[in-house]
Amino acid sequence: GPEPPSNLVFSEVTDSSLKVSWTRPKSPVSGFKVTYTHVEDGEPISVAVDGSDSTLPLSKLSPGSSYEVSVISLLGLDESDPIDGDLPDPPTDLRAINVTDTKALLLWRPALATVDQYVIVYGSEEGEKTLLSCSVIGSGGRGEGPRDLTASQVTPRTAVLSWKPPCVHYCVSYTLLLLPQQEVIIEPGITEYKLTGLHPSSTYTARLQGQRGGVYTTAISTQFTTGTLRFPFPSDCSQELMNGIRESGVVEIFPRGKEGKPVRVYCDMETDGGGWTVFQRRKDGKTNFFRGWQEYSKGFGELEGEFWLGNELLHNLTMMTPMSMRVDLRSGSESVYAAYSTFSVDTMKRHYTLRVSGYSGTAGDSMTYHDRRKFSTRDRDPQPFITRCAMSYKGGWWYKNCHEANLNGLYNTHTDHQGVIWTAWKGKDFSIPFAEMKLRPSSFNPRTQG
Repeated sequence: GPEPPSNLVFSEVTDSSLKVSWTRPKSPVSGFKVTYTHVEDGEPISVAVDGSDSTLPLSKLSPGSSYEVSVISLLGLDESDPIDGDLPDPPTDLRAINVTDTKALLLWRPALATVDQYVIVYGSEEGEKTLLSCSVIGSGGRGEGPRDLTASQVTPRTAVLSWKPPCVHYCVSYTLLLLPQQEVIIEPGITEYKLTGLHPSSTYTARLQGQRGGVYTTAISTQFTTGTLRFPFPSDCSQELMNGIRESGVVEIFPRGKEGKPVRVYCDMETDGGGWTVFQRRKDGKTNFFRGWQEYSKGFGELEGEFWLGNELLHNLTMMTPMSMRVDLRSGSESVYAAYSTFSVDTMKRHYTLRVSGYSGTAGDSMTYHDRRKFSTRDRDPQPFITRCAMSYKGGWWYKNCHEANLNGLYNTHTDHQGVIWTAWKGKDFSIPFAEMKLRPSSFNPRTQG
């Protein structure tokens, strides 16, 4: 008969599929026949393969089962002697020990044959299942994985992961107990990644795996504990300043404490000692401020650009502790400000009523006129006078009859008193290019912040 093939190899083995490969004989053949049989109760299944091929994928196999596989050469009607091999036997005696409320150690008796990896599928009765790929690296294994994963530069909210790489893609995942797992894909060649948005005084486990061609290497891990903060869950920007944050920018605060929903705000850490929670900004006219009641209640815009933080959050912030308020205005090289020692937004009878007093500054006082006024918008005006002010002056504001200040008016509009107005500084016929409103606790003392 024809010369048989040689070097039967199994690869890409999963729980239900594998690839069979062999070396073609030197003499001509017309084809090959691959036969595979379930060891315990299966009928032999044969598949014809063209003589130019030397691989065959097999699928729909029974998980955890052993198979016998043979390959013969064909030359016309003649068959060679078979070459055969056994698909690796399954592991046995799986059990869980050292079980706690969050962890369990799995033990099993390994397969007798050499294997590339074990696949563990686990899940709760009511939860989704999770697939863990536990690679066994060695001869015929999946390749070298990353090494020496370490965490450095650990702060209360950040940590830098670093490792020694092989030439593969990376999948970095980090998990905090009782929080959902977060996963990040890292491009080849990178050996460092900064984790942000971590919780202070918390222990994290970071796990790193290499990935090449859809196959994962062995996972390595490291554990670290984030540092402590004076205010782990700051309620406003003044507490974030006391946590040591000196740069202005977007941060996460917790107006209702640890159990409440976090809120992203913009902190001004530079003006008059810093610690200001900014709740309004006009700078370029890219954001429309002529909006309805619901939008002004929830807030709108971009924290790095123009925005209104939201009346509901303003109420929550000013009800926690007595607040002061500051307005910064700029036009070209001119800069002025108006400071108010008391500021709050009350929601009695579902109105956002302004309480403001105690002026000082260089801009002149245009805000006290609006003290005790209810907020109104184009679609809701609790106390209309001769005219519906929000409709006439194109904004949402604590209008009276109608305004001395109108910082939510039309941007760059210098007619009909509809612009961004601060009457005590530029009158009602000039729209101010930059306006920013911000608050911080009245008890905050900038002189004590080093």
